[in-house]
Amino acid sequence: MNEALYKFKNSEAIKFIQKLLSSKYFPFASAALTLLCYYLGWDIVLFYYISITGILILLLLDDITPIISLFLFMSVSVSLINTPSSSMGTSDYYHRPEIYIQIFIIIGLFISAAIYRLVITVIAKKFKPSPIFYGLCAFAATLFINGFFSDDYNPKNMLYGLIMAACFLVIFSVLKDNISIKTESYEKIAYGFFALSLLLVIELIVAYATTEGLFVDGIINRYKLIFGWGVYNTFGVLLVMCIPSVIFLSGKTTFGFVYTLYSFVLFVAVFFSCSRQAMIGSIIIYPFCLIALFIKGKNRITNACILSAAAVAAIILISIFHEFVFKFFKEIFDNIVVDGELNGSGRMKIWREALENFKEFPIFGKGFYVIFSYNTQSGLGFIPHMCHNTLLQLLSSCGLVGIAAYLTHRAQTVISFMKNVTVERAFIAATIGAMLIISLFDNHIFNIFPTIIYSSLIAVLTAGEHKEQLKT
Repeated sequence: MNEALYKFKNSEAIKFIQKLLSSKYFPFASAALTLLCYYLGWDIVLFYYISITGILILLLLDDITPIISLFLFMSVSVSLINTPSSSMGTSDYYHRPEIYIQIFIIIGLFISAAIYRLVITVIAKKFKPSPIFYGLCAFAATLFINGFFSDDYNPKNMLYGLIMAACFLVIFSVLKDNISIKTESYEKIAYGFFALSLLLVIELIVAYATTEGLFVDGIINRYKLIFGWGVYNTFGVLLVMCIPSVIFLSGKTTFGFVYTLYSFVLFVAVFFSCSRQAMIGSIIIYPFCLIALFIKGKNRITNACILSAAAVAAIILISIFHEFVFKFFKEIFDNIVVDGELNGSGRMKIWREALENFKEFPIFGKGFYVIFSYNTQSGLGFIPHMCHNTLLQLLSSCGLVGIAAYLTHRAQTVISFMKNVTVERAFIAATIGAMLIISLFDNHIFNIFPTIIYSSLIAVLTAGEHKEQLKT
């Protein structure tokens, strides 16, 4: 039996599949298929592709780094044609038995493969608990018990807490000891984000070219800027998270100045996403990445010339279209202050309500399933209302035990990074930082797909703690 299994895993066909899945071109093939399925409404085809390739990666590859790129495209897998969101069309596609039964089956197979990979990792004694692992265990436990002892406890809190706990802890545990910490592995992750950025830019251009009512009196109506998998804010956070990878490739590759120029395109695209929090995130993350590029990267003079030329071109265009630019920012930031008080599209009211929930049930919180005065629910019915701030969300939903566990986890990730500061780990940290900064104004980190991406990156960060691990 063992001999037959050995021959199977070392057959030419299997080696060919392993080579395809491990290729740096794999994310670009995934991006192309994702785009095709998005515009044709072939959501189920994409689900099959992600699940099958994901299962093959988990079962056949020693280094499962390529699965991270699948998680990226999983987050943009719902087409506008078939979206269940009430703000985007409300299709019944995902309510059809012939669709959701298939999805449940393939997701079940994918989860089974992930659990199998974790089990054999433990059996082979490759699994090594770390401080971050123990911290995530505590954090996962607080998510699971969210809202315990609150007066109007909703049993759905336990289910959603379990899903969140699995997204944080299980994904981390599967990846951490099954990733090969090599320069090549970091490059694969960067190419995954680069491929995602290309997809996002294409979808943004198409949206601007085809969306009716997007421009009203020369002003962009950002509420029309929607995608099947999310709105402009969801788009914005993903785009900002791609910037560190593009800068990393700029500093690592021979013709990196092409990536430098493209990074400026991404920076501009963030503003065209009309997401205020993404704009803030990019203003923080982009300069940080550029500083790292000029300190550690190649082609410093060429990159400086390209960025200077791009900045001059941008200044000239802003000067020419200054009236449009002024109207754009005035419209975008108009409701930050309303009647002399901070508002932020209703965020201040939601944040005050979150604090009231915490005061009412300070130990374990009031749970995820509470109703805020503003409808901040996602397009998926089982995703609870959120309060658009990571810390306040934890105080409201999980109380003191939740915020304590999260802050401990946050401190552990910082300590982990400081143990081995490298260019490779810095771009991973910057990508995580982009999500965390923007999540101070939105609920990304407690949505399922962004949580999976976050946990994957934390696993990569943890796996590279020791200096002797990095190989070329």
